[in-house]
Amino acid sequence: MLLFIQKMFFREVLTVFLLAVIGMPMQPASASESSTSGLVKAAVLKNFPPQYSTSKDGMPQGFAIDIIEEIAKIAGFEIEYVIKESWEEVFEAVKSGQADIIPNQGITDVREQWFSFSLPVETFPVSLFTRTYEKDISSVSSLFGRKVAVIRLNVGEVLMRKQSGVLVRTYDHIQDALFALLSGNVDALIFPEPVLWKLARDAGIEDKIKVVGQPLIEILRSVSVSKDNTALLNKIDAAVRTLVGSAEYQKIYTKWYGQPKPFWTTQKVAGFMTALIILVVLFMGSWRYLTTIKLNKALKENIHKRKTAEIQLQKSYDTLEQKVEERTSELQKALAEVKTLSGLLPICSYCKKIRDDQGYWEQIEIYISQHSNAEFSHGICKECAQKHYPDLGLFPNEFKPD
Repeated sequence: MLLFIQKMFFREVLTVFLLAVIGMPMQPASASESSTSGLVKAAVLKNFPPQYSTSKDGMPQGFAIDIIEEIAKIAGFEIEYVIKESWEEVFEAVKSGQADIIPNQGITDVREQWFSFSLPVETFPVSLFTRTYEKDISSVSSLFGRKVAVIRLNVGEVLMRKQSGVLVRTYDHIQDALFALLSGNVDALIFPEPVLWKLARDAGIEDKIKVVGQPLIEILRSVSVSKDNTALLNKIDAAVRTLVGSAEYQKIYTKWYGQPKPFWTTQKVAGFMTALIILVVLFMGSWRYLTTIKLNKALKENIHKRKTAEIQLQKSYDTLEQKVEERTSELQKALAEVKTLSGLLPICSYCKKIRDDQGYWEQIEIYISQHSNAEFSHGICKECAQKHYPDLGLFPNEFKPD
């Protein structure tokens, strides 16, 4: 072991000496040299979800990262990541040879002048976004005099250069542009549609924005390689043919872009049930209140009818009582008269007049008429007719004059 260490030390000293003698500086291997040895350096953005982001431990992650990892596995090379803060730094890293590839970026005419591009790994539309309740913007032609957000070096920035009269606001990060739209600092935002929808869903604001009109352009995204690295590009193309359309590709795509959230989320169901319970409680309360009012009204009507009936009954009772009293009085008076007539009546034994209470003598028929309901009609009996009017023959069959 000691001999091995001595040999290694001697070798290092000799190497340094030779380099010093021939005047060659010591430099690390370039990215192109590392790629030929099985290690590929990838320049990635620190934060551009869902393509690029960093985990809590500082490791890159995202759709582009998972895609390039699968490509590397198929092509047989390893990936070393060079994390940058902006797209300018990412592009410069490949141009300067610090990195070999950019895992996933849109293909544009300008970028094709800088890099070689592999076969596409995804395709998505670039669309015009507005706030959900915006009604005045219906297409790109409606943007005259409007403030439109774009991302620096993104295809949206290129598209807006061709539109006159549009007030372009350039942002370094999509999150800043999105919240500028929501806050009203800009009127519209141009950005790749699937990426923005993913960001909106993750932030829980997908109901705050909408796509207006048809997509402005469809962008192909692929792995960009430095211009002079044809061998690496061929390896990546072969791996892309194998990966795209496979079950693993679909798994990665679903993982990072996901599916649109269903309309009936847990929160919406809970909110709906709460609102439904409140409506049911309000309905039952209103129904009970209205029912109580109706019952009270019916009860008041019944009470009124009962009181009216009682009043009428009382009146009838009073009338009946009055009539009973009157009738009783009449009967008592009649009874009194009957008692008077049934008592001892002083009557003249010759003229048959009756003496009243005042001591006057009255004809018997007058007295009885005054003290009873009896009325008299005058006639003549046969004895008196024979006695007083024998010549008139009033009762011929009864008697004959001598």
